[in-house]
Amino acid sequence: MSSTVPFLRLLADTSGSAGSLFLRLIVSAGIFMYVITAAGGVAEGPFLSRFWASFLAVISKFASLPASVLLYSVLLYLVVLVAITVRWHILLRDKGFHVSYKNTFKYVLIGHLFNNVMPSTLGGDIVKAYYVHRDAAGSKKTAVFTIFMDRVIGAAATLLTILAGALYLQARVPELRVIVYALAASALLAALALVLFDEKYLDRLAFYRKLPKEHVLRKLHCAFFYYKREGRKAFCQALAVSFLVQASIITITYIIMSSFVEKTLYYWHFVCIIPVANIIQGLPVSFAGWGLGEAAYSVLFKMISVTSEAAVGTSVSLKLIVLLVALALGLPVYLKNKKGEIERD
Repeated sequence: MSSTVPFLRLLADTSGSAGSLFLRLIVSAGIFMYVITAAGGVAEGPFLSRFWASFLAVISKFASLPASVLLYSVLLYLVVLVAITVRWHILLRDKGFHVSYKNTFKYVLIGHLFNNVMPSTLGGDIVKAYYVHRDAAGSKKTAVFTIFMDRVIGAAATLLTILAGALYLQARVPELRVIVYALAASALLAALALVLFDEKYLDRLAFYRKLPKEHVLRKLHCAFFYYKREGRKAFCQALAVSFLVQASIITITYIIMSSFVEKTLYYWHFVCIIPVANIIQGLPVSFAGWGLGEAAYSVLFKMISVTSEAAVGTSVSLKLIVLLVALALGLPVYLKNKKGEIERD
């Protein structure tokens, strides 16, 4: 046998226990059932009966989506997956990994499958790190770090998107100025940190000068500040691709919700709301954002007078599209790759 099984066991230990997975499933189920029932508006009967009636109403909304909306949504989500692939490929090549776009896309699809479909203690990012280390020359730590930076750059694009939306809408919605000020202050602090934590300043500190070159703090510092100098081009390219990811996800949500409501919806509202909702449902307290995402959509879209039924229906419809894409593309790639592992073992 190869080292595949021990390595995967190690990854499982580092990514979380079965108990934490079970807890996240319980949290997701509880929040999901409560939000669906509240959005359905069924006032009488036992809770489970009201939930089931409300759930069927939400599913009927997804089933009522026009074929054109469903097609555009799937195509735009494919754009998201391709853009994520390009972004990660930029970071991998910049760090010396000789990986083709085809293989990078394969890793992204497998990671997407683990993140959204398979109830496993192995996170999609960990699985991606394993495969890229297995198939390409390079260290495990560097492979993991490219994935971490991929997330950091994606988060930066998310916050900048929220800032852009809030700046545009603050004249109409004065409350959004708080978001503008908070994000502007965060950007200022980040810029200040880039200056203060530069190595030429840290070297003036006695404790930092005494650290050996192999110390974890020095390694982390060099890894982060690599993108301030040598990796600046790759960082900017990856950030630009991240805005395409944001725009595609926002547009998918906009066209789905537009088919559920009769009122006119303004795209810039979605530029503010969707990134915030994605941050909330990305918190590691639920499974693939189920429950938490529906709650976020219900609360946030009330600010623009969208009913909870339409908001929750949009969130569930988007997740079902993600599931369908993950199953249709990710599962065959994973099974084919798994067969290759067995043959090698």
